Formats: sequence, structure tokens, C-alpha cells
Amino acid sequence: MKIRHLFFKAGILLLVMGCSGSRTGDVMVRTAEDLPAGFETPAGTSWGGNSCRNPIVDPVDGTELILIQSQAGLGDYSVENGKYGVGRGELLRINCTTGEVVGIVKR
Repeated sequence: MKIRHLFFKAGILLLVMGCSGSRTGDVMVRTAEDLPAGFETPAGTSWGGNSCRNPIVDPVDGTELILIQSQAGLGDYSVENGKYGVGRGELLRINCTTGEVVGIVKR
């Protein structure tokens, strides 16, 4: 009976630990590289507030970044593979209030 009780407690502990992990995209993977001085917002809009702009554009080469998800003033944008150091299965996270790049996160 003690062994069964021990296995039950171990199972509950594993279940709780599995549920308490971070969501995909919550953990920074690394810093981005070769960034422009800033990204341009769509015509008639600007950085500020808590809303993320979509799409945004790299003014240097016209690369368009598409908003995939946003939460709490942070936007995760899809970019071409390899651009800014973003790899497959990753997104570029941008602070939608300031337009500053936060870093690269998992998709």
C-alpha cells in the first residue's frame, strides 16, 4: 500500500511540474543580430500604446515582418529564415510600445 501511495504522489508531482513550465515563446533564446536602426510601422501609425503594428518593415531592404502573436505589449513577428539571426521555429520579439527588439523567442 505504501508503494502505491508513493507512486501516486510522484505522479501528481510530475503532472504539476509539467503544467507549471513556461509557454512557448516565453523564454528568450538569444539576442538578434544585424538589425536596422528601427522598423517602420504602417502608414498613419507609430509605435506607442499597447497595440502591436502589423506588418512592420525593415527600411534598409524592405523586408516585411508579420505579427504572429502579441501579449502584454510584446509582439512576436515572423521573418525570413536567417534574417536577424532568427532560425526555423523562431520569432523576433519586439516591444510594441517602443519598437525596440527584445530578442529571439521560440515559436
